[in-house]
Amino acid sequence: MGRRRRLWAAGIAVSALLSLGLTDLLPDRISEMSRQVEEVRGRKFERPVPASEIDVAEAKKVLREKILEGLPASPEDSFRSLVALGLIDEAPHLLDTLVDFYASQVIAFYDPLPRRFFVVKGAEASGAGQELKGFAQGLIFSHELTHALQDESLQLDRRVKELKDDSDRSLALQCLLEGEATLVMIRVALKDIPGADARAEEELEPLLSAGTLERANVPKNVPDYFVDQLFFPYVDGTAYVRDAVRRGGWPEVDRLWKHPPDSSAEIIHGGPRPAPARGLLPASGPPLAPGQRLVYTDTLGEWTLRFLLRRALPEGEAAQAAAGWRGDRIAFIASERAMGYVWRLRFDEPASAERFAGALRNARAIKPPSLRETVERDGKDVAVKTLF
Repeated sequence: MGRRRRLWAAGIAVSALLSLGLTDLLPDRISEMSRQVEEVRGRKFERPVPASEIDVAEAKKVLREKILEGLPASPEDSFRSLVALGLIDEAPHLLDTLVDFYASQVIAFYDPLPRRFFVVKGAEASGAGQELKGFAQGLIFSHELTHALQDESLQLDRRVKELKDDSDRSLALQCLLEGEATLVMIRVALKDIPGADARAEEELEPLLSAGTLERANVPKNVPDYFVDQLFFPYVDGTAYVRDAVRRGGWPEVDRLWKHPPDSSAEIIHGGPRPAPARGLLPASGPPLAPGQRLVYTDTLGEWTLRFLLRRALPEGEAAQAAAGWRGDRIAFIASERAMGYVWRLRFDEPASAERFAGALRNARAIKPPSLRETVERDGKDVAVKTLF
């Protein structure tokens, strides 16, 4: 992957990996880039976006708080649930690992709670960052300012908190947000390239595929689940938003602001899907045996099904088995010594349900869960539970 390719991949995947010496020009740069975002997106900011510097240590504190806010339960229980289901392997000090990982990926970010744009100072600059300083500045500022523009209408902090018990819808919303911000970022950048036209944007398509993202620098102790979940909104989300703009221009994205996608299945398949099934488990959770407690309930969605199966099966088989997803609900249950779950999934037809059930059994034969598991199909539904 050449230098230009690496720069675009990193910029698209994480908004920024480069230290750019932005502090002296920050107010002017914010104002200038806000105007460019308005011009590309066709929407005006209601008020200026405040910006501040933040050092690396403080940025890590903010990231840790955001991670903790986003977890459905305590860090210990949240990570144990992912291990129990088979999404990750046991990983000591995982919260610290994630904080360090995300901090290494961020040089600037928009925080919707204080509604402020932060630039992290003190990060190391690469040679490419110095050579392409202005270009990379545009990537960072236009991307994060688009999030500020979204926040004015979408009230991002409130929406994210409302989706805390539905990680699939939360991921779908993230795809819309990051996909739009990335597309705006690209179009702002292309404005400064002489001779760039619609074809130039089309030529960026290969740079948005998962295979081109630079993963060589991801620490080995970061589980793939978190890495893939980080990249998915930037890659598939950008394709989703680009298709929407092709259909109806930015007004189509305005419509999506009012009616965001309901599931990762909409992102994966590039358009509307039937509304996910509700009421698959009692609202209060399943009955509990003595000594058990309900940890949390969630909806995992097609993306998570794919990832789970892909840990043991070929990618194509995993995708096909997950493709009929029409809803799911899982309840994680803890006893004194173990973490288990009750999970009910619905598919578009009995054959799809049987295909997923068979794929899950095959995957479990290769990579068993921590507790013995039963998988039963009933018409379009699949019921999965662990035996304590």
